[in-house]
Amino acid sequence: MAKNVTMEESIYQLLKDVDRNYFTSNRQLNKNSMLYQTIEEVQDKGWFNKLELQTVKNYPLATATLKTAELTEAGVKHLAELKDKLDTNKE
Repeated sequence: MAKNVTMEESIYQLLKDVDRNYFTSNRQLNKNSMLYQTIEEVQDKGWFNKLELQTVKNYPLATATLKTAELTEAGVKHLAELKDKLDTNKE
C-alpha cells in the first residue's frame, strides 16, 4: 500500500540518495512531483552543491541536476540529524 511521506522524510531521502551517489543521471521531473517539490524546498538551505532545477518552458516539466550533486558540510550534519530522528532501522 502506498504511504504519503512528509516533506521532512522526502528531504531525508534526497540527502541519503545524494550522499550515496544514487543518481547516475539527471532527471526530468513533473513540477507536481514530490521530488521536484523537495528539490525546490532545499535549494537555498546550503545542504547541497551542484543541485539545480531548470524549468522547461511551456511544459509542466523541469530537469534536476542530480548526477553531480554533492552534500555540503551542513548537508552532512542535517542528514545525521534527520537520521537520528527518522531512521527506524537503527542498529
